[in-house]
Amino acid sequence: MGAAGLRVLPGRPPGPAFFGLFLVAPTPALAQADAGTGMLEQGLSLVRLGGPVVVVLLAMSVVALAVSVFKMLHIGTLTRGSGVADQALDHWVRGDTDAALALLEHTSGEAPVLLRDGMQWLGAGKPVPSVREELVRRATRLLADAGNLLGVIEQVAYLAPLLGLLGTVLGIIDVFQGLAAHADASAGTLAGGIWEALLTTAVGLCVAVPFAIVHAALENRIERFRARMEDALTRLFTVTLYRAG
Repeated sequence: MGAAGLRVLPGRPPGPAFFGLFLVAPTPALAQADAGTGMLEQGLSLVRLGGPVVVVLLAMSVVALAVSVFKMLHIGTLTRGSGVADQALDHWVRGDTDAALALLEHTSGEAPVLLRDGMQWLGAGKPVPSVREELVRRATRLLADAGNLLGVIEQVAYLAPLLGLLGTVLGIIDVFQGLAAHADASAGTLAGGIWEALLTTAVGLCVAVPFAIVHAALENRIERFRARMEDALTRLFTVTLYRAG
């Protein structure tokens, strides 16, 4: 089969139409290469038009993207095994400590490990206040680690529109300075300068909106994790105190 899906019969030379296919219908690989080159040229043109402000905004977006990916993976690790922890607590409430520990023994995740240690300590007869203090300390540290670096994403989402607006103001100042120096400038020249100035505001909003959504989503996951941890520890110690009483 040829590149365009045609088969050349033996003994018959390909006609002009066959070679024309390579000029009219490029292969998918060439089309992808052309698309990548076009995107690169558009990006460079955007940087040239927007100036230093666009460069700063793009650098901020790269940093915020890296932090976002890291925090998604980190929070996913923290919340792993939450369902198993709930099942183990159900066994604990029914008084089946061995089944609860068996579920938690080979389960990864911070919440199952925290509950497993608490159940083992309480089962060994350690004082409830001491166990509660240690588990609360560890849970507080986990929540603090979960919220670490979220401020970077929040600041990017907050500052990006302001930087874009600053670039627009500076660009409009340049436009009117040019008009003052060349009084015979046309309306087309004025419009071209203004849309180039507004470009930085558009870039700032394009950077800010996605990261504002990501920041809200990550904060929501952390809050749900905090609520589940609080509920799990409350159930653990409530049942323990009820049995002791």
